[in-house]
Amino acid sequence: MDIEAMKNDQDIRGLIRLLDHRKNDVQWRAADALGTLGEMACEPLLRPLVYPKIHVRIGAIEALGAIKSPQSVEPLIHTLRTDESSEVRWVAALALGEIGDKRAIPALLASLKDEDRYVRYGSVKSLEQIGWSAETDRDRAYYYLALQDWDTIKKLGKSATGPLIDLLRDQHPAIRAQITEILSSIGGVEAKKSCEHVLRDPDENVRWCAVLSSLRCEVPTSQLPLELSKRVRTGPNVFGAALLNFFFLGLGYDYLGKWWGLVVVEIYMILILTSQLLFGLLMTVIIWIPIMALFATQTFFMAKRESALSG
Repeated sequence: MDIEAMKNDQDIRGLIRLLDHRKNDVQWRAADALGTLGEMACEPLLRPLVYPKIHVRIGAIEALGAIKSPQSVEPLIHTLRTDESSEVRWVAALALGEIGDKRAIPALLASLKDEDRYVRYGSVKSLEQIGWSAETDRDRAYYYLALQDWDTIKKLGKSATGPLIDLLRDQHPAIRAQITEILSSIGGVEAKKSCEHVLRDPDENVRWCAVLSSLRCEVPTSQLPLELSKRVRTGPNVFGAALLNFFFLGLGYDYLGKWWGLVVVEIYMILILTSQLLFGLLMTVIIWIPIMALFATQTFFMAKRESALSG
């Protein structure tokens, strides 16, 4: 396809369809071409903002950011606030910065509290482009948290406590551990409560960081085992492992991290093929269903036992 010719012909619909092309380079080139068509492409590009596929939404947003139409500001704000994909929220934040409309400032400020660090970083960069500057220590704390400027955060002291606690929701364990360490150095009642909360974190490294920080947070050592016991247990899904072994013996073991799982898969495939040659498909199914059910049951109890031991 000739994307340059489509751009010259102002074939907006055709270019939008190419945002869903199977090749990434075609998607990017189509988005770039749409971004050069100006206001005439703006309204058609607003419709893909709710398209189910993430890469289509991203392509449309990138084109809107290049067009810089005031018409797209409110729809992009809505996308930034509501889209489930962190990648889409990130590119929406960046597009709002490219457009430079001050109407986006409240939404971008709210996105400094997003649970995804990329969205926060995109939002703070866009706020800089628009010309926003922090007026309070709390706003400055969110600003420097988005930049992950930990040294400056420490210097802000207690005024950074609230924003730090907010971002203990971050998806990345390393950031939660870093925040826990800073909170313990700041101290105070709120820091103590947050330290108790982090002791229940699903990530082992974050919990250990909370244990090491507990003295500075004034959490009694005798209280640590109780708080740790309240954490949510995580691990492989025991039902999923059993079902995998029921439908395809060996995959359940591989899912549980057993090195010999794939060996079992190969043996199973050989036995199934041999059974079909000797007895036919129907008899193979009749023979193997009870066997698979036994293995599924065994897998369920094995996974459940290992989950309890590791919890």
